[in-house]
Amino acid sequence: MIFTKYAGTWLLIAVASLLVACSNTAPKKSSGGKSKSAAEESIAAPGASILPAGPATPNPYLQNKPSVSRELNQQFADATRAMRNKQWAQAEGVLQKIIAANPKLSGAHLNLGLVYRAQQENKRAAQAFSDAIAANHTNLDAYNQLAILQRESGDFAAAESNYKKALSVWPYHAESHKNIAILYDLYLGKSVEALPHYEAYLELIGGEDKQAKSWIADLQRRLGITAKPKAAVEAAPAAVEGESNE
Repeated sequence: MIFTKYAGTWLLIAVASLLVACSNTAPKKSSGGKSKSAAEESIAAPGASILPAGPATPNPYLQNKPSVSRELNQQFADATRAMRNKQWAQAEGVLQKIIAANPKLSGAHLNLGLVYRAQQENKRAAQAFSDAIAANHTNLDAYNQLAILQRESGDFAAAESNYKKALSVWPYHAESHKNIAILYDLYLGKSVEALPHYEAYLELIGGEDKQAKSWIADLQRRLGITAKPKAAVEAAPAAVEGESNE
């Protein structure tokens, strides 16, 4: 199986994460019955979903959009523009200025980490992603970016831990399911554990990923599992109109 990296994905994260959910507020618990989180369900019976029963809950990171000043909005815009143009020194300077005045803005830490990542300063990137999580423990992209760095450095246990932490925050995070599935499948040789996370990812995005479908079909063949149709997960209400953190 071949995993293809998509160039520029981190820029999409940068744009989406700058202006949302920078406060360190705990996610609200659903009023439904007790169920296992996707992070706790590492192995599922063939054809069974590891997603909690019922409709998807809102992404807690998007539920807490902070109020920011016009000046701060302009600084965010300047940083985003510099990142899009690959003007890393300029982007770093703006983001450091934002963080110095607003250390609890998780999105600024995340984007600073992405700037370092683009320059292959992985140690500084890892620290920035950790700072993003410390500022807001619901920042799912920060967990994933940190885990990707850890995976690339060969620290698979730490990467798995951070993907699981992200899924414990919000079990409907599609990218966390995809990334932990890739870790299990391509790096740890845990095909049985990988399959339900690939299936959860595909379920959450509505089945519109041909590559993921091929990954699932390949795993099912290797495991001797007959494919079963799955119903799409009912979407959660949008937290911020027109914005996404995925």
